[in-house]
Amino acid sequence: MNQKVKLFAEQVLVVFVLLIAFLLLFEEKLVLPYWIQPVGRMHPLLLHFPIVLLILAMLLDILRFRKGGNAMLVYRNLAQGFLLGGVLLSGITVIMGLFLSHEEGYAGDTLSWHKWTGVSIFFMAAAIYWMGKGSWYRAPAAWVSAVALVFVLVVTGHYGATLSHGEDFIMEPIIANTAAPVVPLEQAIVF
Repeated sequence: MNQKVKLFAEQVLVVFVLLIAFLLLFEEKLVLPYWIQPVGRMHPLLLHFPIVLLILAMLLDILRFRKGGNAMLVYRNLAQGFLLGGVLLSGITVIMGLFLSHEEGYAGDTLSWHKWTGVSIFFMAAAIYWMGKGSWYRAPAAWVSAVALVFVLVVTGHYGATLSHGEDFIMEPIIANTAAPVVPLEQAIVF
């Protein structure tokens, strides 16, 4: 990655950290104008891309500690690039989600869990990015970081799916299939 682009992206990351902290601190006093609502509604549109980038970054981050000379440097640079891109996109996603959460119809414990785990992803990924640049950062730290981040991604996704699609969305086909009685072929209605 070009050094100027990387430096600019790191500065944008610092701005996102401060902006998200500000939005969280003053969330109760935040009044969004109507023209910001479309930005919040783009939250579901964008959120899948940073998830993929963060998972790829964690995989590459673990691979960078394998023995192999020049390959370690390539994995390190790729991991940092994917991680920086994933963190920046997750920051945009968090801001959009915070805007969306102010619309009617979003409330309750599920929203709270989704919001705070989503914010945690952003801050964890930013911390992993900055830690990964340190000389002390080794394979055990990469493994712990990767497992923790992917776990929080899964939990956040679960609460997001619950908000969007309802309770037990993932397991509903299995639950519905086991609960439905088998209808004899003679009594079945065919459309």
